[in-house]
Amino acid sequence: MDLEQLVRHTILSEVAAMSLYTRLANSVVHDDQRGLLRMLAAAEESHIGRLTELVGELGEEGARVLGSIGLVAGLRLEADKQLEDQLAAFGLGVASTVRELLHFAIAMEAKAGGHYSRLAAEAADERLRAFFSLLVEEEAGHAAQLEHLRQMLEASSPTG
Repeated sequence: MDLEQLVRHTILSEVAAMSLYTRLANSVVHDDQRGLLRMLAAAEESHIGRLTELVGELGEEGARVLGSIGLVAGLRLEADKQLEDQLAAFGLGVASTVRELLHFAIAMEAKAGGHYSRLAAEAADERLRAFFSLLVEEEAGHAAQLEHLRQMLEASSPTG
């Protein structure tokens, strides 16, 4: 995977996660749950910001990559389509429950962590290696926070 593909894929994944957490935040009724999901959406957005700063520091190639991607605004529609495709692959869609979407989100965080771990191992640039290693830790933290939220929902459920 070349630098442009790596940056594009990472931004798409982070924007899709941000969209999912925003969707979930708009679906839950408890303020603490909504706050946690909005915090996760903001964390995904910060990953994009840190990646673009880092790539911008890579000199001419970094500038070329950032210019060719069209960055977040141009990728938003593609990320939304990617998210819908991923949801459909899990048998999820507009009518899915918050619990179903949380299960999906936990699985996606684990998948992202594995992907970023591979990217960290393959990165030639030490800064990219450190960035992707940090993302591995952060995605694991997101999965843990989502699992906590899932447990909170189960505890507050009249049947659970």
